[in-house]
Amino acid sequence: MKKIFLIAPIFLTCANAFALDYTIDDWKFELDADGMIGFLETRNDKPIFIDDWDVKTSVFYRLNQTQRLGAVYSIDAACVDDDEYVHDAFVLFEDRTIGRAEFGLTYSVAQKMGLGLPDVGYLRLNNKSILHDKLDLNRVLITDTTATTGHDALRLNLATRATDYGQYGISVAGPGGDFDFAIDTAAKFKQSLGKVKTALSVALSYMDKPDDYTESSFTPPVTADWRGQFALGANLQYNSWIFGVSSRLIYDENPIAKTNDGMVLGTGASYDFLQSSISLNYMFSDTNLWTHHDKITGEDLDGDYTHTVIASFRYKYTENTAVFMSGGIADTTPFFSVGIKSGF
Repeated sequence: MKKIFLIAPIFLTCANAFALDYTIDDWKFELDADGMIGFLETRNDKPIFIDDWDVKTSVFYRLNQTQRLGAVYSIDAACVDDDEYVHDAFVLFEDRTIGRAEFGLTYSVAQKMGLGLPDVGYLRLNNKSILHDKLDLNRVLITDTTATTGHDALRLNLATRATDYGQYGISVAGPGGDFDFAIDTAAKFKQSLGKVKTALSVALSYMDKPDDYTESSFTPPVTADWRGQFALGANLQYNSWIFGVSSRLIYDENPIAKTNDGMVLGTGASYDFLQSSISLNYMFSDTNLWTHHDKITGEDLDGDYTHTVIASFRYKYTENTAVFMSGGIADTTPFFSVGIKSGF
């Protein structure tokens, strides 16, 4: 019997809606927070409580008119669900004429500069999807279309400032992660003049000797000689329309046991009218494209492919208060979600 899932989240605050900042002399302190509560209901099970939240605090010291030093710490529900208590913890140096350097625990430039899909329904489609996590499809799937090597290893991020010629970045990660080292590179190009606005992002990632490395709750840990990733995304905005495509390819060399390499392709569009927005997204995930046998047991490994279609509607009462609903199907599971997003 197919299960029909109902997700009815109620947002207490929205991203960057609750913000405090305090400036004294050359010092500036910032605090941002958002949160969500709700439940997931199935036809045969009791409702399951769900929540989503994050807290970010920052401190900056202005060196001069163009340069500043800073430190950032953040925590969110996604990392706590993985028994982690740091999402971001890094120091930074920023020069508005040159670019930015970060050092600490944080995502690489490949993920930070990547382009995802419209998320009008607030189901966190572009980073550890709430939808796929709670639906529990019992399949291996890749939901994030931006390349990632996690945020658990000490990492150095270097990125140029955004100009008419594009923005470029490189990341190097080492101690602390479930791999020997990782190198990520990314570039983003934007054209913001005129009625038609475009953006393009491309990223390459190399991870050496991943050892029981876990990316998300949708994929098993991977142990391999190395992992390579390629991500490509593009957005086009015309008046109130936004069209997006995003893709990610993962290759594991000599993986052991179950594998989760493969690809994910996504496309979506959104349209804003008055105080309302609508969107339609489609995602296709396919795994085990190259590895078909378990090197330990010798058993055949069948690939998992999953289709996800999501239609969403959002109506804003105020800048920080909105009601929304989403519906669609993931694999063979139909779902419907409703909620309220508000902040102050």
